Order: sequence, then structure tokens, then C-alpha cells
Amino acid sequence: MSQKRTHEIACPFCGREQNVELWDSINVDSEPELREALLLNRVNRVECAGCGKGFRIDKPLVYRDREQEIFVHFDPLTGGRTLADAEKAFGEAMAELNRLLPKDVPPPEAHLVVEWSELIERVFLLEEGLDARLVEHIKYMMFQQNEDRISAEKKGLLFDAQDSTDDQLCFVVQDRTTKKLEAVLNFARADYEALVNVFDSEDQLALLEEQFPGPYLNGRLRYLQDQAEH
Repeated sequence: MSQKRTHEIACPFCGREQNVELWDSINVDSEPELREALLLNRVNRVECAGCGKGFRIDKPLVYRDREQEIFVHFDPLTGGRTLADAEKAFGEAMAELNRLLPKDVPPPEAHLVVEWSELIERVFLLEEGLDARLVEHIKYMMFQQNEDRISAEKKGLLFDAQDSTDDQLCFVVQDRTTKKLEAVLNFARADYEALVNVFDSEDQLALLEEQFPGPYLNGRLRYLQDQAEH
């Protein structure tokens, strides 16, 4: 079931400290209305009792949809935490979960994200039945093929389920500072299916896993790492 706890927070606008209830985990099997609340950015939003302004509290959150086999752990890099810290905490949490599960129950395929936009995107693409690692590989190729037009340092790519069609997967270019959506790139579903077939063999799958070895999958960061090494 979904879980809430009381947290002491300070308003980022006026500094007033207050106690608020925030979600630690969301289980949409038992509370399906929370899926829409999450996708509409209503989860862990607070209205300050002092100045009345609204804002979202970015804190660790687990999203679970057992029916669709979706398990996403959102762990924002706040308070000086690094990606290495998030990956370590994620690994420890998964190890503890596996320890608690009965031996005849396979562990869920869990996903780690560190940005709110990634959480929304990951839910959408998993609901579409897409492979998250393969989608990040496609983003990597898009940065590679559009390096003169899209700066991987300043821009991100997000899968857009709403504007995707039976023929095309839609990706939007987002400015990482302003969060403004600036352009659209399409990727043929036929080409996606071709990649699924390419990486169906163990040898090819190993190459994809070598490209994204950790629990955090991000084609933009991988592209930047590869660029820095050349």
C-alpha cells in the first residue's frame, strides 16, 4: 500500500518552517488515482501556510504498479548527494528487498531515476512496453546525430508518450536550465523494433549493458562521458 510520513520542511520562498505529509511510496494498484496525481505533478506538492505559494518537495519516492510490473525509485540528488550515492543506496535497497522476498518469488525489475521529469517519463515508457535501456540508447544516437543542433550539456531528451504514434516515437528537446520544451525529434517505431531484434542475442545485449552498466540509465550522460574521453 501507499505510505505517507510527516516531514519538517522550510518554504523556499519565505523560509517558514512547517510540518507536512509527504508520500514515501505510491502503489497505484490499491490507489489508482495516485497515478494521475503523479503525472499531473500533484504528488508531494505543498502550499506554504505562510506565503501561500505552492511548490514541490523533491524527496525519495517509490512508484509501484504491480499489474503492469512497474517499479521505479526516484532518488533526487539534493543536499550534496551524488549519482554514486544514489546508485549505492539503490543497490542496498534492492539487496534488502531480495533478502525479504520468498525464494520462489522473483525480484521486480526496478528502475532508478534522479530527476522528476525522468520519473514521469519512465512510468510512461514502461506503460508503453518499451525497453528503458534501449530508449536511452536511442537518445544517445540522437545526440550523436544532431550534435550541431542539440547541446547535450544544455539540453535533454524526454520520451513523449502522448504525441507518439503507431509509426513514430516522439522525443522532446528540453532546456535543462529553464525546463522549456523547444523542439521535437521522431524515431520510427519500425527502427525501434529492428533494434529490439538486434539486441535480442546475448552478445549484442552484453554490448548494450556495457554501454549502460549501472542501475541509472541516461543516454545524455553516456554521450557526454564518451565525448570527454575523445
